[in-house]
Amino acid sequence: MIVDLHSDLLIDIADRRVAGERDVFRRRHLPALAAAGVRVQLLAVFCPTQHATDLALRHALRLIEAAYRDADESDGAFAIVTTSVGLAEALDAGAIAGILTLEGAEPLGREPELARLFARLGVRSIGLTWNRANDFADGTTEDRGAGITPAGQRLLSEMAEAGIALDLSHLTERGAYDALEHATGPVFASHSNAAAVYDTLRNVSDDVLRGIAERDGVCGLNLLPVLIGPAPVGEQAAAHRDHIAAIAGDDVPAIGGDFVAFLPHGPSEPHHLQPPDGFDATLAAAPEPPRETAYGDVRAAVAARSGDAAADALLSGNALAFLLRALPS
Repeated sequence: MIVDLHSDLLIDIADRRVAGERDVFRRRHLPALAAAGVRVQLLAVFCPTQHATDLALRHALRLIEAAYRDADESDGAFAIVTTSVGLAEALDAGAIAGILTLEGAEPLGREPELARLFARLGVRSIGLTWNRANDFADGTTEDRGAGITPAGQRLLSEMAEAGIALDLSHLTERGAYDALEHATGPVFASHSNAAAVYDTLRNVSDDVLRGIAERDGVCGLNLLPVLIGPAPVGEQAAAHRDHIAAIAGDDVPAIGGDFVAFLPHGPSEPHHLQPPDGFDATLAAAPEPPRETAYGDVRAAVAARSGDAAADALLSGNALAFLLRALPS
């Protein structure tokens, strides 16, 4: 079983539904996820820059509604879950369990209180930023030196009271430190790697990893070449997993694949907001590993280096335990 802490597949589902398609998850995504063994998938509600101000709320609601409609049409193959009981029930029923997340808090505008509304809609984690900065925090490629703003601190309080976990991925280093200091609810990083293994702005430092461990969180390894590094995905993932385990403990490494090859080519984000290239600029254009086989490659490499128990913990055990703790009952 695979528990993956980050996917942008809702963008594909929502766009295709607008074009008149139906049952998109089962037709377009279920075959790849089933082949890989994915049983739990966190689903990012992401607003591209052209929607990141006045249209952000409408865009986010469109993606959330698309998720629920597609689940209704899937004949039980896909379920949106909002509680730990619901997650267990979906797994028992053989469905792929989807959990809604916000990647970037722009849909809240300047109103932290709207986090409670998104909780009612089923959102169970929020990453305050994508790469860009906003009213709540700085993003990795727009670092104003603010970290978490006063509005962001109020949002963290609202999230804790609403039972919404905090996702540290895409925050600046200072933002992550501020978040670890002020957030009182569950904390994790959905799709980030170890900066000590491959140093880009999007990967997290050892100090942040220790902070995640102190909060009983997990760090989901991002499997894209631009963030994991130039070697084969299994080898690189094993190196990141071993470092995170050495720094933060065996209970922290998880998977947040971040696959995007299924997305249509749309308007490009501004260059300064695109993912940092790290040491090797050619990796920005490198093909991502196939969803069907990437997890298996990671499992084989980790098992060879660290044993089957470490591989199972990375691919499902750690993330599932975190979600069962973080989700309301």
